[in-house]
Amino acid sequence: MSIKDDVAYLKSVRVYMGLSVLLFALTAVMGYFAAQLDPEMASNWTKELEMLKWIMDQPPLIIMIIIFLKNLLASGMAMLLGLGLGLVPLMVVTSNGFLLGIVSYGVIQKAGWLYLLAGILPHGIIELPVVLLCVAIGFRLGYLLALTLLREKSDLSSEIKMAFHILLCWAMPLLFIAAAIETFITPIAISVVA
Repeated sequence: MSIKDDVAYLKSVRVYMGLSVLLFALTAVMGYFAAQLDPEMASNWTKELEMLKWIMDQPPLIIMIIIFLKNLLASGMAMLLGLGLGLVPLMVVTSNGFLLGIVSYGVIQKAGWLYLLAGILPHGIIELPVVLLCVAIGFRLGYLLALTLLREKSDLSSEIKMAFHILLCWAMPLLFIAAAIETFITPIAISVVA
């Protein structure tokens, strides 16, 4: 497959990309205000993050690999399990959006907007679009499966091959770069504004 084919495919998922961005943004705003209104609920949601603190005790290279594998697994599941009529990508995008909103509220209250941006932007500028693209492809696969079940004409097998191609050739390397930035550059950005 050529880059031209990849670009054409990415154009074909732009409606689903818009949907994934919209859902992520809406649930992030909901999470932010939910944390403001119900701090106890917010602390229950962030307990999941507390369980991941052991990662920070590892050597930087191990941290990077763990972050990379976690993001790749989430992206791959959101994409390929979209065949479950889009339910998995829906859960991935809404739960991550909601959690980001909750965490953002807590960080802004404690350390301010600059600290939040320093903690998200360096790696998030790559990671977030890649994850949202994988979610979008998952939505598309779910839609095409629904069409197939309704006996409508759709080429589901070539779509699945293209999804694998995007995951392996684009998402995986970009998520690796994002994990490296999150491990080695984001802490520097945070220390500058802290």
